[in-house]
Amino acid sequence: MSVLTNKNVLVVGEENSLFTKLTQVFEEYGMVIHNSTCDLVTSVILEEKSIDIVLINYLNHGPACKELLNTLRSVDTTKTLPIFALVEENEDKIQEVFSYGVADYITDDEEVDSVLQKIKTVFGNTNDVYGSVSIDITPLQPITSATGIKVYIVEDDPLLRNLLSVRLDRSSFPYEFSNDGQNAVPAMKQFMPDVIILDLMLPGKSGLEVLAEIKADEKIKNTPVIVFSNRDGQEERRKAKELGANGFYVKAMTDLSELIETIESLAK
Repeated sequence: MSVLTNKNVLVVGEENSLFTKLTQVFEEYGMVIHNSTCDLVTSVILEEKSIDIVLINYLNHGPACKELLNTLRSVDTTKTLPIFALVEENEDKIQEVFSYGVADYITDDEEVDSVLQKIKTVFGNTNDVYGSVSIDITPLQPITSATGIKVYIVEDDPLLRNLLSVRLDRSSFPYEFSNDGQNAVPAMKQFMPDVIILDLMLPGKSGLEVLAEIKADEKIKNTPVIVFSNRDGQEERRKAKELGANGFYVKAMTDLSELIETIESLAK
């Protein structure tokens, strides 16, 4: 059984070729498909139909679709509701939908498998992707916040930041982001996280430089660090381990539920 089986998906807006292909694949996975238009979607419909995910066609959108995204951002449902928006491959349009809190965007020429992988990741897929091999994890014993495990993420990819936000919200983990390496450590010291997630390829300062800075700082040197990167060379793994990383995961090979489990393990 797939992580998508029996999920209720709401497909909103005009039909197009990508949505048609996705609908066919969703049915093969055993998903329950509901169709609507931007002006007809309400919080009552979301609750009554137990909607698990929303796909919205934002290509030739009108005011109703903008209003819908704005409404979905603040709607009070019993569960986190990931939203995927179909947009033009245009930076302004992409940033616009992210400003409304979507989990991710998709484009008209995107492969169906790519879209499915994004959706599976949000649902914490454990059956359909391969987990990464991490280096040994040494449970350090940080003091966990009474309000949940505090996580600081250094990541410049807006897509991944949104996916991580959804998963961390679902886990009730307080979190903050840095989108570059230059100012990450001072911000960490203000936030005082229980666990740090660190990309290696960053503007301003590399992840390995940030890791060395963390381990040299008396205030945060004992905070567990998980490297989460697209780089998978043995040299990067070796350097990260030497500098004191507690885990090394490759983005393309890791589902986010595995990352959440590691965060929980390190924060015990």
